[in-house]
Amino acid sequence: FQLMQQQRIRPDEVTYNSLINAFVQSKQPDKATEVFQLMQQQGIRPDEVACNSLINAFAQSKQPEKATEVFQLMHLHGFRANDVTYNSLINAFARSNQPDKAIEVARLMQQQGI
Repeated sequence: FQLMQQQRIRPDEVTYNSLINAFVQSKQPDKATEVFQLMQQQGIRPDEVACNSLINAFAQSKQPEKATEVFQLMHLHGFRANDVTYNSLINAFARSNQPDKAIEVARLMQQQGI
């Protein structure tokens, strides 16, 4: 990534999504968040892939409030949540011992026809 910047190659959506996913896989949600924010600062609107990856990062790190923030951001950007989105959000609440919230998300998922 730094090499791309040094050579003045502008990272695109795929590059940012790959970086976010790499940090999610290595259990570094703070780094994934940094890349997500950098992506936006560079004028690239996060897509469903980036949002789902970040929601998953927050689920893994037991941060359901942050996962919910990204979920809401998806709606602000006009993205429709899919089964990956909802399952990650359910997982975030389940891992945080909030079964009532997990059930609430599952019901919302059903209402959306997913």
